[in-house]
Amino acid sequence: MQKILILGAGIYQVPLIKAAKDMGLKTIVVSVEGPYPGIELADEFFPINTTDVSAVTKLAVDQSVDAVITTGTDVSVPALGAVVDQLGLPGTGYEAALTSMNKVRMKKALYAAGVKTAEFQIVYSEKEALAAASEIGLPVMVKAVDSSGSRGITRVTSLALLPDAWEQAKANTRSDAVLVEKWLDGVEFGAQAFVQGSRVVRVLSHNDTVTPPPNCTPIGHSVPVQFCDEQIKSVEETVIKAIKALGIRDTVSNVDLMLVGDVPYVIELGARMGATCLPENICHYIGGDIYEYLINTALGNQPEIPNGYSTANAALLLFSCTAGELQEVIVPEEIELHKDVLELVIDVKPGEKVDAFKVGPDRLGHIIVAAESAELAEAKAIKLAAKIQFKLR
Repeated sequence: MQKILILGAGIYQVPLIKAAKDMGLKTIVVSVEGPYPGIELADEFFPINTTDVSAVTKLAVDQSVDAVITTGTDVSVPALGAVVDQLGLPGTGYEAALTSMNKVRMKKALYAAGVKTAEFQIVYSEKEALAAASEIGLPVMVKAVDSSGSRGITRVTSLALLPDAWEQAKANTRSDAVLVEKWLDGVEFGAQAFVQGSRVVRVLSHNDTVTPPPNCTPIGHSVPVQFCDEQIKSVEETVIKAIKALGIRDTVSNVDLMLVGDVPYVIELGARMGATCLPENICHYIGGDIYEYLINTALGNQPEIPNGYSTANAALLLFSCTAGELQEVIVPEEIELHKDVLELVIDVKPGEKVDAFKVGPDRLGHIIVAAESAELAEAKAIKLAAKIQFKLR
């Protein structure tokens, strides 16, 4: 039986673990201990922090794993890269993984390759951040350089707000540096790039739904995007160039972009697949299992991407704006029987504590609905999600 090492046991790794088990693979899962649903699903679980590169690599060698994989999180990517290098497995190597994980290294690599990306400065103090924001021109984004899930990322529209943004960034980074980046005014969207070896074989763009500034946290996605052929071609060319610049290999890469006029700018990209239901959006759209595809890619099988396109759809996270203990979840029968609801997942049970929503892992579940277009699907998802009640005490 082939063995696959899965980094992370959170809600976004659960479908990956299930898919691997369904494929007859032995799942070896590493994560810090805690109330993570993937722990019980694993064939074997090891309480190792996924940021502990040496410990993860040693485990991979001791277990003689046939593949290493993660999804939905950036913090595990350097350890994945180290395992790839140590065992000669398909995937993004350690140096490229570090570049994809660190926004400073990433921005430098994109600039050097001529990839369109926002003007930026690297700063090491609040004073330098204020000076950078003044020079670049407001609004700016202040970013932790090595976080994921939109942690430590704030839009700043006034210099008076910058000290708080600086503190948020510093609280969510292990680096001495913070990134101050020009705010791009355009249409924010994303793409999932299917990479086999170093070759990008497909780019699938998607719409993004985010919370209002200053945090701009993703809470949903929809497909397809309504771009003209020239814009789609330009996006594909930009994504391919960015993947090459970072050296990302053998994965599905999550790419965040902004369309400014007709010009796509890369905000950032990762050596892992997207979260916030993006895999599920793509699964429903192309009519195939993207988790199975990702696993086969990690095993070196060079799988085919399904060519069939089906229904436009939109996903939206379910969450609470307040913290407390969950008393009851009320899902109207209208939603349970709705013909356009493709998925309704509730992550939490009565008696569990829930957090006020700040970042993706604070989710309480998700809903995915189909419609004639992505725009209609988004509106329908918002309408139906509003009818689901999470009663707290």
